Amino acid sequence: MKYVLLFILALVCSSFDAVAQNTNKTDPKINGRYVSPEHLVLLQELDKKRISLEREQQALAVREKLVDISEKRLQNKIDHLEKVQSNIKQLLENLSDKEESELKALTEIYEKMKPSAAAVVIDQMDNRIVFDLFKRMKKNNTAKIMEKMNPKKARIISEMLAEKSQLPAF
Repeated sequence: MKYVLLFILALVCSSFDAVAQNTNKTDPKINGRYVSPEHLVLLQELDKKRISLEREQQALAVREKLVDISEKRLQNKIDHLEKVQSNIKQLLENLSDKEESELKALTEIYEKMKPSAAAVVIDQMDNRIVFDLFKRMKKNNTAKIMEKMNPKKARIISEMLAEKSQLPAF
């Protein structure tokens, strides 16, 4: 942009040679050449435009630096969030593994109990926990315990098991 202005300025100055012959000796001199008042106004306007463009160029340079700084900050935040996400996934996997091992241990306990004794306890448990236990139990043991359970609760758990088994595996 700067070079374009300099080129225009050079063209204007070179055209002043022809005009300089027609100018009055009282006209102002620029670089040893006489310049008419009209050309002087034009040169002043070009100089103002050059200064304005230089300021805009400086402002753009500052904006570019701000954008670069913002991009770096954003990338740092993205990296940090990805690390946090990874940590959360790992914690959930560990929790899931721990929960699974606890459910398996609990399942073994109820499978070893007499069906009538297990049914009394299971009737008092949350449906979700009962569902998770029955999913892990052998079908024969589940049937014996459900036989001794409260019919209403047995129906609810049966429906939960049926709904879950109809879903496609992912």
